[in-house]
Amino acid sequence: MRKGIYKAAALILAGTMCAGLTACSGKTQETKVQETAVQDTKEAQTGETGKEQASEAGKESAAPKKKVSLVLATNWGEGDSKYNYFYPKFQEFQEANSDTMDITLETYSTEDYKTKIKTQTASGDLPDVFTYWGGAMMTDMVEAGLLLDVEEYFNASDQVKRDGFEPTSFGYYTASDGKTYGIPIESTRGIFLANKQLFLENGLEIPKTYEELLKTAKAFNEKGIIPIAIGSNGGTPSEFFFSELYGQYDGAAKELEELAATRTFNTENALKVANNIKDMIDQKMFPADTVANGGWAASLQLYTDRKAAMTYTYPWMFESIPEEIQEASEIVPLPMLPDADIDPAGIMTGFTVYGFEINKASFEDAAKHDAMVKLCDFLASDELSAELTKSGMIPAKNIEIDMDSQKLIFKKMMEYAQDKKLISVHYTTMPDQDAVNMMDSSLDEFFINALTPQELIDKVQAVLDKNNK
Repeated sequence: MRKGIYKAAALILAGTMCAGLTACSGKTQETKVQETAVQDTKEAQTGETGKEQASEAGKESAAPKKKVSLVLATNWGEGDSKYNYFYPKFQEFQEANSDTMDITLETYSTEDYKTKIKTQTASGDLPDVFTYWGGAMMTDMVEAGLLLDVEEYFNASDQVKRDGFEPTSFGYYTASDGKTYGIPIESTRGIFLANKQLFLENGLEIPKTYEELLKTAKAFNEKGIIPIAIGSNGGTPSEFFFSELYGQYDGAAKELEELAATRTFNTENALKVANNIKDMIDQKMFPADTVANGGWAASLQLYTDRKAAMTYTYPWMFESIPEEIQEASEIVPLPMLPDADIDPAGIMTGFTVYGFEINKASFEDAAKHDAMVKLCDFLASDELSAELTKSGMIPAKNIEIDMDSQKLIFKKMMEYAQDKKLISVHYTTMPDQDAVNMMDSSLDEFFINALTPQELIDKVQAVLDKNNK
């Protein structure tokens, strides 16, 4: 292996991926609505309709095949970090297959996309192929029988096989029936950033213990600098941060892995995490307005503007980090909590965050089948995954990453992530979307001191109990 090349699998195999889905987070930057259809240039030149019919009886077998119309939906539209890497490749695919396929590309902002897919799920009219989250967010589609068991796709494809992916990455798309209903594309890791230059300018050292963290927070607050840019807007980044801290306790990782089955969030470990975050809030470690300064973009902006000394973020935000801030940033573990059991230097949050799902009816439609396989082959290709890594994406496939083409912060993350045990994010293991939504909204309330630690835990548990089937 030459210098500058990493295997993506090295990160994934460093720990255990948890099964189940909330980016991601399904929680990404918003995009604009866009629809693009491939036009048949030959039709444009000849004036033909594309609905070829045999010119005379007995010649049907020699007639050109009808072009297949497909809809591909995604939130990788203009404005998303992946757009500049995905869209040119998609155009190439369109052009290469314009004689046999009309592909309409529909892109939406993330929240609009979730609403659109939810509506289409209710009507049973999903796009032919669509990038989407797994876990709780696909449960309704699975129960309605709308999604394809991806083994059918792998059996039909000559280009893509299941063993080309890290095996644990499929956990995110594996339902309670044991079948897998999605193809993973993106893996991810959470990182805690400290601006070492800002620390140096203020005569401070990056804290290694919780006691040092308390002293550092006090010193930065006195200078008008936010110690840690973490807020909670729709549960981000707070949900991810909560899960990162959760990993510091014995048995917590197993609790997360089994959450979908046990439906138990009211644990001693969860309460310990909530109590520690409450102490951080009381110590003024976070922005005063955690809702306005929550969300990935707002919290990171505080850090990149040097208004905050530290932050917690994910690779999908790397495009927004200026080069000078990347150079000044050091990836560090959050100090070990006072009542914790596990050294945070050996853990990270990590999970399969995104991939695509296949409309079962479309795939099993004889007229569409071959075109569906070809479109899925494109989305699951090594070539597309390699291109998307340029956006800061860790691929779920076992492909080589050319580190020489990556951003500095991505390189730092890959180096830091070696041999770290992976802890899933709660939302990825929640058994239903109602519980995810309650976790997110309750964290927003919790971060503004509208809920006590126990009330936060109780509200989530109540939904888990109510929806227990």
